[in-house]
Formats: sequence, structure tokens, C-alpha cells
Amino acid sequence: DTAGGPEATVMRVKVREAKRQKLILGVGVNTDTGLRFSMEHTEHQLPVIGWRAVTKLLYEQPKKSLGTEWTAPPDANLWRWRTSAQVAREESGSFEVDSLLLRAGRTRTTESVDRSYFLQYERARNTGTNPPPDANALSANYVWTRRDFDSRLFPTSGHGLSLDVGGGVTVGDTRYPFGRLVGKWLGYIPLGHPGGQADRNVARGTRIAARAELGAVLANEAANLPTTQLFLTGGDNTVRGYAYRSIGVTLPDGQTAAGRYLVVGSLELQRPIIIDGLTSAWDFVAFVDAGGVADKPQQLTAKVGVGAGAQWNSPIGPLQIDLAWGVATQKLRLNLSMGVLF
Repeated sequence: DTAGGPEATVMRVKVREAKRQKLILGVGVNTDTGLRFSMEHTEHQLPVIGWRAVTKLLYEQPKKSLGTEWTAPPDANLWRWRTSAQVAREESGSFEVDSLLLRAGRTRTTESVDRSYFLQYERARNTGTNPPPDANALSANYVWTRRDFDSRLFPTSGHGLSLDVGGGVTVGDTRYPFGRLVGKWLGYIPLGHPGGQADRNVARGTRIAARAELGAVLANEAANLPTTQLFLTGGDNTVRGYAYRSIGVTLPDGQTAAGRYLVVGSLELQRPIIIDGLTSAWDFVAFVDAGGVADKPQQLTAKVGVGAGAQWNSPIGPLQIDLAWGVATQKLRLNLSMGVLF
């Protein structure tokens, strides 16, 4: 009834119980990882314990994995118990890594801040020509993430910060303690609107998107660490102009391996495209990315990628297509990305 005031309108709402089980099949293609196939099964209420279980099978060119995650209902303070297990085969620089990951801990998710702490066991077995040695590790970890954007789907201002801190010991014939720290930051800096008065009535204007990522693993030089604890970079969402996870430590025989230190930075100009005096759903983008990996901080050298492209602000999130030039490789690469990853 629209005759009365909105505050007096009668609303009737019908709800029904969700199905206990859900199956999602996915297929796609990615400029980083090629053909992608996924199958995900959700059991919303496991017998006896009442937890939710999500089991996922993933196949893509550089990674094949099978994992399951079990999550308890939240308590009064929104904390949940969570446990997970995953087996995977993944390309790591010039080598292939078969890994096992076991994790158990608690997590809390709110509108702006996520927190989790957990114990983790991981095992990594490397294959290839003169591969790094196999390794096992046990660690305790804490992850804190804060997102303060004006929009989760189409951010134009604000920032996000994530800190991942862990420490543990290698497991095997020799045991060495180690620490691991990863920090990520993403910020949007508004610069104003490019068009006339009508254009100023829309929220999206010209802005700078800046990214930074730092990573370090602190351990004795003799410590044998799982490759999954170390760093590689390069690809659509890191250093464009380079193949996925192709930037690492160059070994004496010319192969690429994961390293103990990581630095990545990016600056991107995003400017709305004006059509007939109005802001369209498209943005012009131009960027410069840089990143490096090394086993010692003084050995870090940046590999630079520059390029330009366009971003379509689709109903389900930003879809971006770029052409990027790798300065070190002297090669041009096409990059596609969807959404804002943070």
C-alpha cells in the first residue's frame, strides 16, 4: 500500500530453510594460470558436531589442489573454531612443489576487521632439476586485516591493511627456529572529477590506486624451510608484465627458486572515461609495478612493469584488461583481473 507513509507500510516476509548441501561447478580461463576448473561442495551442518564443511577441488595449469575447511558456528563474540587440510601440487619458479597443509585455530570476521590465529603444519617436497631439499615446519600464526574503503565492490577512496605474523620451528633431522612477517597495503587516493557539473554528481572520480607488499622470513642460513613459506611474485595482481610467480631468486644454474625476502609496489592512475559529458562505466588506467625477491635484503633488485588499459565497472565488480611491458624481459603481456583483491 503506497498511500500511507513509508514508516507505516506493512511488510510480509517469507523465509525458508536453506538446503543442507550445495555443489558449485566452475570453469574459466585466466591470463596468469590458463584454464581453470573448480568443484566446491558445502555441507552446512555436519552430523553430530553441527559445523559447516567446505571441500574444494581446483585445477589450473600452475596449481592443482584438494582441500577441506570445517568451521564452527560463532560464539557470542563472533569467534569461530576452524580447521582445514589441503594437498596441492604447484609450480614454484622452475620447480614443482607437492605440499601438505594442516591448520587449526580460531577466526573472527566483522564488517571492517578480520582476525585469526592458528597452529599450522606444512610439508613441501620439491621436484625438478637440482630442486631445493624437502622440508617440514610447525608454526603459530596471527593474521589481522582491516578494510576501510568507501565501497567494497567499487572502492574509490580509503585503504586496507593486512599483517600476517608467524613463528615456528623446522621439523626434521635438524631443527631451526624461524619467524615470518608479511604486510600488505592497498590505498585509493581521490584526485577529483574530470568532467563538468553533471559529472560531479557521481561518486567515481579520478584516483590513484597504490599497493605495497613486504615479506620476510627470518632464520639461520642453514635452516631448511618449506618452499611454501617462501616468496615468489609476478602476474596479474602483483607485477604485471611478468609471468605468474616468475620473479624469484636466480640460482647459479639459471633456474628460479622462492626466496626469503619480498618487496612489491604499484601506482595506478584510474580516470573515468567521459562520453557526451557524462561519466561512463569505463575507466582509463595507466600503471607502473615493481617487485623483487631475494635471500638477503641487500640483494633485492626490482623488476619493473609498465602499461595501460581499461577497466569496466560491471554490475558484479571491476573487470580490468591491461597491456603490460616487462622492462627486464622486454616482452609485452596481456593481463586480465576481476574485482578488488584484498
